[in-house]
Amino acid sequence: MGPEDFERFRQRVLADPALQDALRDTPDTATFIRQAVALGAAHGCHFTAEDVHEALRAARRAWRERWI
Repeated sequence: MGPEDFERFRQRVLADPALQDALRDTPDTATFIRQAVALGAAHGCHFTAEDVHEALRAARRAWRERWI
């Protein structure tokens, strides 16, 4: 559970255009996080909103560091 399940779900999303579309169509970050948690659970991956939020923060940090 937790970050490991989130990573497993992330890999599934990268391989599934339908999941990508479902997440891409969210209007804001809070909705994206809720949708990710719900879709993850529906696919047997159980993680928290905080797991998603931390992954988003880490991705932003990595993106910024590329340009500094």
